[in-house]
Amino acid sequence: MKREIEALLFAADGPLTVARLKKLLVGADAAGIKEAIAELESEYTQAGHAFTVVEFGGGWQIATRPEFSPSVEKMLKSRRFTRLSKAGLEVLAIIAYRQPITRLEIDEIRGVNSSGAISTLTERNLITVVGRSQAIGNPLLYGTTREFLNHLGLKGLGQLPALPELEDVMQDREQLRDFANQIGREISAQELEEYFEAPVTGPEAGSAEEVPEDHPAEPAPEQDAGHEDNAQP
Repeated sequence: MKREIEALLFAADGPLTVARLKKLLVGADAAGIKEAIAELESEYTQAGHAFTVVEFGGGWQIATRPEFSPSVEKMLKSRRFTRLSKAGLEVLAIIAYRQPITRLEIDEIRGVNSSGAISTLTERNLITVVGRSQAIGNPLLYGTTREFLNHLGLKGLGQLPALPELEDVMQDREQLRDFANQIGREISAQELEEYFEAPVTGPEAGSAEEVPEDHPAEPAPEQDAGHEDNAQP
């Protein structure tokens, strides 16, 4: 079973959970699966391989060891997962640390309309609708996805690095750069200057370029009333 698990982890494009492995391996139980994975990890370590089994996003995957990440990043630099604008980074940070949260609450923190950034993050599967608020109008609540955890290599939201105040991060070049690096977005000094020197010209400033005209970010409650099932994570 250990070699079967090794083959599955190697071929998977994302972490495999115990539940998924049990379905793929007839007769396997959770204890046996975890034991086999631990043995694989031990084998890789003893043999000095450049890869190992890592646990994140609720499951396991074979991945390169951290000490080799600089070399791998150079090779994959042109294939970065995502290129987010300042607005996208701001909104993603706010949702990650304040979820579940409504668009209006995000707008209050940023001071501008966030519909465009929310639409972009949703399309890239970094955030999703997790329910509805009990406030007037029952606005949609947003939260991060498993893909967000996978990309950061986290087992859960409890592993997110501590931040002082989100409002401070939005105004601090280095803190914004650090958060961007965590999600695979390298920001140059010139980009930071452009971000912070760009004038706010309207309610959609900083996010309007991200909004596809045929992809509304948040449907009105009456339009979405018949799709409550789709609002679940």
